[in-house]
Amino acid sequence: MAVVAAMVGFVLWHDVPAAQLERPSVKAKAAQSPASVDVQTDGDVISTGQGRPAEAVRLKTFEDLKRRARAGDAVAQRLLADTYESCYIANFNREHFLNFVDVTGGMMTDPAELRGLERAARERVAQCDVVDGGAIVPLELIRGWYAQAAENGDLAARLTDNALNNKSVSAAESASLMEEVLGSNDPAAVFAMGSTLGRNFPAGLSGPAEELVTGDQASEAWQVAACRMGYECGPSSVLMGTMCLAMMGCASDDYEGVVKRLLKSDLERRNLERRVTEILRSMEGR
Repeated sequence: MAVVAAMVGFVLWHDVPAAQLERPSVKAKAAQSPASVDVQTDGDVISTGQGRPAEAVRLKTFEDLKRRARAGDAVAQRLLADTYESCYIANFNREHFLNFVDVTGGMMTDPAELRGLERAARERVAQCDVVDGGAIVPLELIRGWYAQAAENGDLAARLTDNALNNKSVSAAESASLMEEVLGSNDPAAVFAMGSTLGRNFPAGLSGPAEELVTGDQASEAWQVAACRMGYECGPSSVLMGTMCLAMMGCASDDYEGVVKRLLKSDLERRNLERRVTEILRSMEGR
């Protein structure tokens, strides 16, 4: 079982053609190329401590991120791609997105889960309203920004770009890529490793390397390791908002909590802990 938290990811990683999804009836801004797009940020729905409307703060942060991405900042380019990805579903058809939230809420019996879902939906709508004014996000835009970030040296983006484009990666290239991730001390790259194991690390590795990328809970172990390294996995993170919206994990404190809750037994949870420990130890001293 791979716990990959992304509603957009369902479209990206499961290769669902956009043409098969119903287009929204509302008028949206024309799509722009990766070299000329607007971007967004997270924030609270109400107001900031300085009394500024949260929407203005989101928009300013989004525009700052866009400027850095256009200027060639690889991390900003990846974060920009992440931003578009997180808003793909919400902006593709807002009515259908909200209907989906209503249906999901109707299946919940835990009041805490329902409150979490409502909060996540409000925050996602507020976040995505400032992404190109709520316009449809073309898949090419997401792919384009990941590709630019990868070209400019962002390791997490390279892993993602490989996976999105089904790039053929040899065993030797996979081994080299793993060494880069283990030596990077980069939580984003470690999380991306977990999200893309099957596409970046085909059969053919051997020895300790193979043990880190195969078997039960391999993907989750890399992701949880990333969270422990400082990747944004807390209750207010975009990741947890997506987990809530996509998989009803709305009452957990963090991503690790969701993963452990979804595992079926204490044996699986102990196996996860063992694998996380192995990954973190493999990074020491590099």
